[in-house]
Amino acid sequence: MNSYQQHFKIDGAVLHKLFLAASDILAFGLAFNLSFTLRNYFFSWRGGVYEANILHYLYLALLSTIMVVYFRHSYLYRPLAVRRSIEHLEMLTKSWIAFIGFFIATAFFLRLQLFVEHRITVLILILVGWILLYFGRFHLVPLLVRLFRLYTRYPSDVICLTTGQEAKRIHDLVLQDSVMKQRVVGYFNDTPDEEKDTPARLGSSGDIEKIFGKYLERFHVSEAYLRTKPVNWNRLIEAIKVLSPRGIRLRLALDQFGALREKVSFLPEAEYGYIFINQSPFHRVEQIIKRGLDLLLAGVALTLLAPVFLLIGLLIKAESPGPVFFRQKRAGLHGRVFNIYKFRSMSQNTESHHQDAIRKFVGQDHTFSKQSGMLKLTDESKVTRTGKWLRKTSLDELPQLINVVRGEMSIVGPRPLPLYEVELFQPWQHFRHNVRPGITGYWQVFGRSAVSHVDTILMDIFYIMNWSLSLDIRILSRTVFVLLTGKGAL
Repeated sequence: MNSYQQHFKIDGAVLHKLFLAASDILAFGLAFNLSFTLRNYFFSWRGGVYEANILHYLYLALLSTIMVVYFRHSYLYRPLAVRRSIEHLEMLTKSWIAFIGFFIATAFFLRLQLFVEHRITVLILILVGWILLYFGRFHLVPLLVRLFRLYTRYPSDVICLTTGQEAKRIHDLVLQDSVMKQRVVGYFNDTPDEEKDTPARLGSSGDIEKIFGKYLERFHVSEAYLRTKPVNWNRLIEAIKVLSPRGIRLRLALDQFGALREKVSFLPEAEYGYIFINQSPFHRVEQIIKRGLDLLLAGVALTLLAPVFLLIGLLIKAESPGPVFFRQKRAGLHGRVFNIYKFRSMSQNTESHHQDAIRKFVGQDHTFSKQSGMLKLTDESKVTRTGKWLRKTSLDELPQLINVVRGEMSIVGPRPLPLYEVELFQPWQHFRHNVRPGITGYWQVFGRSAVSHVDTILMDIFYIMNWSLSLDIRILSRTVFVLLTGKGAL
């Protein structure tokens, strides 16, 4: 596959989402103007003819941007959203109602009298807007997608790293889709499937890069479904590393994450039992935005909390001898080693107990229990009175804001782990080091039951594969809830 084809496929996937966004903006703009036109034509007898002024159009531009951001936050620009389905319609309707609520509230706050005093105009906007959004997403965009595929030979073949039976199930499902017009060209598995009418077995999954490379050049592959049984994360991660740089959209079976559905309180939408994987959490623009927000939040927090730092430092020194801060080497982005900072909550020289507990935990002898809080793998008799309070309120984590400013950590991300724990990792578990570690993270705030060491790693990987700024915002808001209610601990 040459560089042009690879670049073309990536552009095609982006263009697909742009069709949806453009359709939404067009629908909102038309509904905005039609609300004036229809009101003036049918209801002029209620008093005068009204026209939008420059302020209203500036407001329209701002709201259009907010609408697209909110729809993206609501997963309306994921590939699932191009399908004609009840789920899509429900998602669209709920998001439109929520957005209209924001629209009315801001119109009232900004005293835009046309919207505040003339309810008929707003009612027309709501109804016409929903109709146009429906028409655009369920009719216009599918037509544009089909035309785009027809005249550009956009790649639409699907390959599967699954059993033959599972590949047949996926093949039957994607053939029913009148929009995507995809086909499963074959599957990779170490064992041939003897069931009839299965797609062609293209080979074993042993040498993934060599085998995939051969067939990616032969077919116009746009998507890959990944599901191993029994679960083989080393092989899955290898496949992801091979396929992702080639611009192929990846779907990973949700059951590969074990009991994740029972372990967490928030999961994105899945289709056919598969979730779309975020191709790369390192898009330049989003990376810059994330880093900028980290610096802003950490800088403001350090400034405002300076008196709290001083007070906590005095309490620690007054109760026990030793330094105010606890420092420990942790593994960060790409496994780079850095010193993490925390307020000291224990007497000195107690780390050996934690190392022993971690070895048992990683060896599956223990689990984290999330009752009033997470079971700490430490000798509780060594925790000071001030330390107990710091841990209960998670204030012992505050010095990590310094790590954020230094670029070693992010506000949100997988927890940075001690080196002696990382040394016990299996190869696939190092995938969690593809992003900066964070002060708070996915499994800390969404995990809701006893979890094993493997569960925590899988949740970290799940976060990376579904990373977005909107997910970070969701985690931050959930973190605030946890801290205020005391339900859980970071």
